[in-house]
Amino acid sequence: MIVPMQKVTLFISTRHRNTALRRLRKTGVVHIRHLQPPRSEDAAQLENELDQIDKSLRILESTESPETHGIPEDRDNRLLVEEINRLSAEHQQNMGIVEENRERMDWFDRWGKISARDLEALHRDNVYIRLYLTDKNFLKKAPDNAIFEILKEDKGLVYLALVSDTEDKRLDLKEEIPPREDYAKTAADLETASDRILEIEARLKALTAHTENILTLRREVEKQLEFARVRSGMKETEDICLVQGYCPAENIDTLMIGATEEGWGILSEDPESTDNPPTLLKMSWWNRIIKPVFDFLGTVPGYREYDISKYFLVFFALFVAMIIGDAGYGLIFLMICLFTHLKSAGKKQPLPLAVKLFYVLSLCTIGWGAITGNWFGAVRIAEIPFIKSLTIPQLATFPELFPGLTVDPQQEVMLICFIIAIVQLGLANIMNFINALPGLDSIAHLGWFFLMAGLFLVVLNLVLGMDMPGFTVPMIAGGLIAIVIFCEQKKGTGFFKGLARGLGGAFNTFLDAISSFSNIISYIRLFAVGMATVAIASSFNDIAAPMLKGFALPAGLLVLAIGHGLNIAMALLSVIVHGIRLNVLEFSGQLGMEWTGYEYKPFKETTEESKQGEIK
Repeated sequence: MIVPMQKVTLFISTRHRNTALRRLRKTGVVHIRHLQPPRSEDAAQLENELDQIDKSLRILESTESPETHGIPEDRDNRLLVEEINRLSAEHQQNMGIVEENRERMDWFDRWGKISARDLEALHRDNVYIRLYLTDKNFLKKAPDNAIFEILKEDKGLVYLALVSDTEDKRLDLKEEIPPREDYAKTAADLETASDRILEIEARLKALTAHTENILTLRREVEKQLEFARVRSGMKETEDICLVQGYCPAENIDTLMIGATEEGWGILSEDPESTDNPPTLLKMSWWNRIIKPVFDFLGTVPGYREYDISKYFLVFFALFVAMIIGDAGYGLIFLMICLFTHLKSAGKKQPLPLAVKLFYVLSLCTIGWGAITGNWFGAVRIAEIPFIKSLTIPQLATFPELFPGLTVDPQQEVMLICFIIAIVQLGLANIMNFINALPGLDSIAHLGWFFLMAGLFLVVLNLVLGMDMPGFTVPMIAGGLIAIVIFCEQKKGTGFFKGLARGLGGAFNTFLDAISSFSNIISYIRLFAVGMATVAIASSFNDIAAPMLKGFALPAGLLVLAIGHGLNIAMALLSVIVHGIRLNVLEFSGQLGMEWTGYEYKPFKETTEESKQGEIK
């Protein structure tokens, strides 16, 4: 459920605002709403310090940690951050010096140990040497009066030195300019920079022992920054400061007690329709396992929207099972979950929610794969007596194993897809109907339910060739009429005025009805993607089968491993593309959800994630 919020305004003495904010943070129940832009010199300095800390942490993260750390030095963490960032900047500077001097060394390797200063010394004696790199064809067309020496030839290229007693003599070629520094200094600079790089890298490796200390500093600075932003976001007069925010209704008594003890003035009221409170989801322990999906998508329902976590979990598990559709793949996922579980238990860590979710998804996949008889897309596995006994013939992936079958299993699976569609989309209409009661506009949502039911029967007739009952068209028409008449019957609006608005939007309603028809059809993707997974698995099995004997056995096993690995990867991608889409677009769209919410994050002592939303 989405926890109801109260909009609270606190009136605090300006003289005691710092003490009051510390107490408010200790209470830890108010999500602050800034009454003015939270800008201040203190906040800017803390933001800059936080950037420097994050920069140092990224440096340590990219630094290879030694196998064993010594005892961390007892030093101020801020000085450590400064040292890490300074060493990183120096490291980059020396890397540039090394690259520059290596280019010079490469030049010396090609042309010899000659520098621009050496040539300038010869200029004073009226000896001018210019260096050129060209191909052998130039030698045939070189001017007769040009005096040059061939220094060396390498892979069709000729290294030339033009020698003259005047500065203006040149060849019609691009001149090679020697480095300014001589060979000895270049070699010395290269060695010095290289040694310094090794010293810096060794020091940074040693400093990785302080990562936890710097993370602690980051939390402290983050806490100070939040405090500074809250303080600068307050409205203040000479005597009174105002703090505003949102507090869960269930925690309002705690805030009231704190306000009474501290002598604050407090105003608590229901949020207005123009307010946008944060969303605090209170989930049961089993609903919480869908949270990793929400975190992955970055979606939060709006405060006035629905908490669909339990429906999302049920339908998502079903979609994953049907899209992957292979009990063998489900077993692989289950073994990965067991391995991760045992590893977490060995480290005495709580089992991550993502692992719990994968437990559910893998078991559902095994269940669907078992009743459809699909194990790695192999008919030979499916015909094993025990495996075959688990298969429901009417849903069999390989119907040839059941000669007396009188129905087409593919038709039956498509029927299940459409039943899932009407159940999920119809559930959305019923939820909207209940939420709109006792308003007249609730009848419009009931109209959508009957319209969807009628469209469901049309889909069965068009796709599966099933007979369409005679009440189908009246059901669709009645649903459309109810939608047009009642969809705009809002509170405070006269009946005939709402009717006029509904008639004005009748064309859009008709387009939405067509969209609902396509939404039902779209659930056939569960069947189509599942069949594609079977087809790909079977194809790789057929390719590998002739090689699974004799000396070709390793190659056959490799084909199976690569083929099924790619198939699993594509199936997981299909889950993201199709399984999540049906929940986030079709189902949520039918509910009218826009996922416009933002997470409830109270001003509190710790920056760690609040666990208030979990029911023990």
